[in-house]
Parts: sequence; C-alpha cells; structure tokens
Amino acid sequence: MLTDGSFKDCLFRRSVKLAAACAIVSVCGGVPALADPSGTYRFGAAYEPTSWNPRTQPNRLYAGLVYEGLVSMSPDGTTLQPGLAEAWTISSTEATFRLRKGVTFHDGTPFNADAVIANIKAVQTSGGQWQDTLSAVSDVVKVDDHNIRILLKNPNPTLLYTLSGVGLVMISPKALADGSWERLPDGTGAYKYNQSASVRGSKHVFDYFKPYYAPADIGPAKVELIYIPEAATRYNSVVSGQIDAGVVEMPQVAQAKADGLKTVMWPVLRYHLNINDRSKLFSDARVRKALCMAFPRAQMNQARYDGLADMPNQMYDKADPAHVADLPDYKYDVEGAKALMVQAGNPAISFQWPALPQSKVFGELAKESLAKIGINVEVVVLQAAEYFRAVTTTRYPLNFNNPVGENGGMFNYYLFRFAQDGPGNPFKVAPDAQLQAAFDKSLTATSADAPKLYQEMTRIISDQALDCGYLDINHIIVYDPKKVETLAVTKWEPSTSRYYGIRLVH
Repeated sequence: MLTDGSFKDCLFRRSVKLAAACAIVSVCGGVPALADPSGTYRFGAAYEPTSWNPRTQPNRLYAGLVYEGLVSMSPDGTTLQPGLAEAWTISSTEATFRLRKGVTFHDGTPFNADAVIANIKAVQTSGGQWQDTLSAVSDVVKVDDHNIRILLKNPNPTLLYTLSGVGLVMISPKALADGSWERLPDGTGAYKYNQSASVRGSKHVFDYFKPYYAPADIGPAKVELIYIPEAATRYNSVVSGQIDAGVVEMPQVAQAKADGLKTVMWPVLRYHLNINDRSKLFSDARVRKALCMAFPRAQMNQARYDGLADMPNQMYDKADPAHVADLPDYKYDVEGAKALMVQAGNPAISFQWPALPQSKVFGELAKESLAKIGINVEVVVLQAAEYFRAVTTTRYPLNFNNPVGENGGMFNYYLFRFAQDGPGNPFKVAPDAQLQAAFDKSLTATSADAPKLYQEMTRIISDQALDCGYLDINHIIVYDPKKVETLAVTKWEPSTSRYYGIRLVH
C-alpha cells in the first residue's frame, strides 16, 4: 500500500490514554484464528436502529455486523488497513484501489468495481453528512472488474479515513437500486441479518454468512443484539446470564469485580461544545469565551467517569499535524466569564440543551453552571434516533457531542463544522475569514507547510472560541469471562466491540 508523502504526513493521528479503572482486553489484536465459527454471542445494546441505513447510524453497533468498507480501521484507532480493497495508491489528483476478489453480497450479487461505483455515487447524491466528505471527488472510473480509480478535484488528505467510515460501507447495488437497503441490510460482512428471528423492540439476530471470504477470522456463528435501554438492567442481565456482555456506565464497574465479571473501557469520542448559532445567539466572541470558561468539564468528568477521562484543550493530540503544543486552555472561571458577559452587555440568552438519556447529567451540570453567568438552559432528553436527527438542524443552537462526520483531521473538521455549507453548520454561518484563508492555503500546501496551516487553524478556533469544552467520552463493556474469552475494541470508535475479534469460551 502506497501513499503520497504529503498525504501520509497529514493523515490524522490521536494519542490515546486508556483509564486504568478497567482491565483492557485485546484492544490491539492478537485474536486467534478459528477453524469454524460456533456459538452465540448475546450483547445488551443501549439502542436499536430506526432504519437500516448505515449512513444515519451513530456507530457500528448494528452496521458492523453486516457491512464492510474499502478501507478499515485497525484496533489502535489510527492505522488504516485493507478492507474490501486489498491495496491502493493515492496522490493529490487520484486514488487507485485494487479490490478483493471472490466476495459476494448477502443477496448473491458479486462485489466488484461496478458495486463500488454505485455506492460512491449514491453517497454523492445522498444529501447527508457523508456527501460532504466526498466533496473533493470528481468521478469514479472503472479500470476493470477489480480495480477502480477515484479522481479528485483537489487534494483530499483524509480520503482514506473517509472511506473507512460507516457512511462509506459497501451496500448491495441491487438493494440500492430497488430501495430495499433501508428496510433490510445487505452487505458483504460476516453476518447476515435474520429478520424472521428478530423482534422489533427486543432483539436483532445475525447469522454467520457462510460464503464469507475469511471464515478463520470469525468467532461466533450467531450474534444477538438485545435491546435493553437502562445500563443497570443491562448489567443485571449479564449477572443473571441472560446476556454475555453489555455496555454499561461507571457505577457498574466497581460491582463487576465482586460479581466475577470483567470490564473493558476505552475512549470513543472527543465531545465538545458545538456552538452552532454563531450568527445570532452566540455571534459575540466574548459570549462564546464566557460560555467556554463557565463550562463545567471537570464536574462532568467526575460525575460520569470518576474524573478518569481526559480533558484536552483542543481537538487534536500531539501526533496530529494540527496539534498546537502551547495552546492556552479555557480554565473554569465563573468570575472571569461574568466579566466577559458584562463587556458584551449582558445579553439575555436562553436555549434548550439536547441530551441523550445517558448524558443528561452533562446537561444538568451545564444548566447549573451557566445560570451563574446569566445564561438560562432547559435540558431536553431525547432518545438516540431523535437526538442525532435534531442536532444537525436549527432546532438547537448548541449541543455537546462529537458528530462522526467531523472526525479524521482538520481537513474534515473544517468542511463539516465551519464551511458555510457544511452539514455540521446547520445555521449556515459564514466561516471566520482567517480560518477560511488558512484552509484554502492548505489545499495546495506542501507536506512541510500543511501542518503549519492546520496549527494556525487550531489557534484561530481557540482564539475566537469557535469550539471548546473538550472531554473524552469512554465506553465500558462488562462481560462474563465464563462465556467470553476475548473481546476486541477499536480506539476512537463509538461502537460495542470488533465482532471479528470476539472469541467465546467453549
């Protein structure tokens, strides 16, 4: 696999700190091969999909069983590796991919160049957040049945990362054409959805797909995702043996050891304040800075993770070219925030704070703290499906989250959050002039100059308080070691586990 040097320098990297409160189990691979998939893995899920469209899902909990992309992310969360593409070359003008042979979709349709072209063109006309990630792609050309060429309008240093995302998985072109893909998932993954055995609101069943091209990589012959909304109930279901593993919250971690269970915790998202309405409600930089200074990250960290989560001062860690080593942080300072609000004329600000059930505590703590500087917040709890639809609209002027479309480095981050037509800019605010100028220069910069421009953008974002309040969100899985031998997870991936890395006790 070859990459152009300037692109390799700009691929995103994140340093990772895993909290020591939990045992870390097979995070970085080393999973033994098996002769034949066997057994059933039962997992307690916190939500169920409202549709089978993988582009609208918040993670790979369901899509990861059925779908694969051209490129995949390794367990370390930074290294890209082959998926349905075995190898590639990439330059500033084009990318060529050699496709894996002998692969079929669940409906029997062959995976080939025509299937890839159909999928990329479908995303380009989808109108969703993933469409914007392909804005640099001018065309997709079939070289032959197992080779394609992606032509670029301009350099796109995060193209490979984008192709590894859940929004760019390969769907059966037949299912795309007849519209069935949103009602019934149809991919090339190791598991096929068993609709007849599934019960809406209760469980979703996936059976091993026998024509899968890499059977030795697969552990369970069946995966059942059991929908259990409450974390405490999921934990009790593991204890009682109704499920083998489940996603839980910090309060269940201490009890797990006493109950003979094991846990794994890993960072999955870098939450931050999405200050969306920068055209009106938060148009004044002094108000935005006051918001950042009165934002109670430490209290949130303590409430949710016993203070174990990281609280960085910027979007990117040291290994990323956009990282600024001496960047000041917005320290918690209510009195300083009050002074800034006075300078801004003490504007009357009231808004609704959308929260998922598991993150309601974040909203309540923010409400209490922001009230001290005269900002009135009403916390609105939404279920996952409604939440992820609503936060990309003008319904909420601010939210605390990490939309997946902005991940992958400063290139994606700018296009998603700050470009005027970006899907993460619902109020269509014109970008800061200096920020846009630095981004425009980065498009034609050399490999030596691009990081300097990305760092300049990081400084502008911080100086103008266009973003702040960074808090790394961890996921926790509790599992029964008498039933599950190995779990594998992917750093910075907000999903449950790597299904191909599951090994059951036999």
